[in-house]
Amino acid sequence: MTIKKKKLFKKRIVILFVLVACLLIFTLIVNPKNQEDKKLTSASKTFVQTDRHGKYDYVLMKTGDVNQMTIGAYQGCEIVSFYNALVYLDKTQDRTVTDWIESLPYVGWGGDPGSGYAGNPWTSDEDIPDGGFPTIWPTALMSFAQENIFQVADLSGKSISEIKDAVLSEHLVEMWVTIDFAEPNITYDDY
Repeated sequence: MTIKKKKLFKKRIVILFVLVACLLIFTLIVNPKNQEDKKLTSASKTFVQTDRHGKYDYVLMKTGDVNQMTIGAYQGCEIVSFYNALVYLDKTQDRTVTDWIESLPYVGWGGDPGSGYAGNPWTSDEDIPDGGFPTIWPTALMSFAQENIFQVADLSGKSISEIKDAVLSEHLVEMWVTIDFAEPNITYDDY
């Protein structure tokens, strides 16, 4: 396995970890149960199943269905997930997913993903420069959401049980995780 492929594999693991945290960020954006909007509400786009004791054990939220690969945002999983959550909440501000991607704060290749998007979400895997790691960390995406007047919460470090409770309470959760929830192997932190 070449160094570039190893870095790409590690990148994907870290991106999964970052997606978990981002999903967590949206857990407290808006509680659909408190929506008083007369049009189609988030709660009306939610399917809930309960167990035999009447407790929620399954929630399916009909979020947006934009596929990052289909639109060519190969490295844009974080912002496309963010956009799909906004679709569910009916809070896209009449902006397209491309508008949201283009409005991200960019810090360039090798930049600090805690400050903005490092790299370019439109870059294919083959075109990632050596040492490149296209991503945005939860803190930067949270700041971006807050700058766009969205209320978010960081649930980093919460247990799977707490995350499940948030989802079962019909809160959107964007998560950054590793494959099989393995311990992240962050090999580059020189920002």
